[in-house]
Amino acid sequence: FRPEQLQAWRFADSDHCRLALICDPAHHSGGPTLLLEIHDPSDRVPPHRHAHAVELFFVLRGRVCFHVDGTTIEASTGDSVVVPEGSLHDYANPGPDRVYLLTVVSTDDGFAEGLRHGIPTPLDAEDLAILRSL
Repeated sequence: FRPEQLQAWRFADSDHCRLALICDPAHHSGGPTLLLEIHDPSDRVPPHRHAHAVELFFVLRGRVCFHVDGTTIEASTGDSVVVPEGSLHDYANPGPDRVYLLTVVSTDDGFAEGLRHGIPTPLDAEDLAILRSL
């Protein structure tokens, strides 16, 4: 892929998180979803769970605080976090910089389709530089 060809979305106007699909299962006969998550300082993803998917996060840059089934996990550049199927989890960027996560969702279960119905949001120069470094 070429970073300039990727589109990012937000689920709602109030969201600060931007998500760019790198590998969309709709275009690859199913399988996992691979995306870049971009979180501005103080951004927080509320508690949720994926009933049929394992989620794997690689911290490309920044610091992020995960809560997985009541356990707090502090992760920073180079770390990875695995969220087991069905686990209640949330995560936040404590700042002061953006957080970039490379995220794999093992079973999409409609996630990418829902994202594509969100709000298209452009990637900026900083986002594109991170993508070029992958």
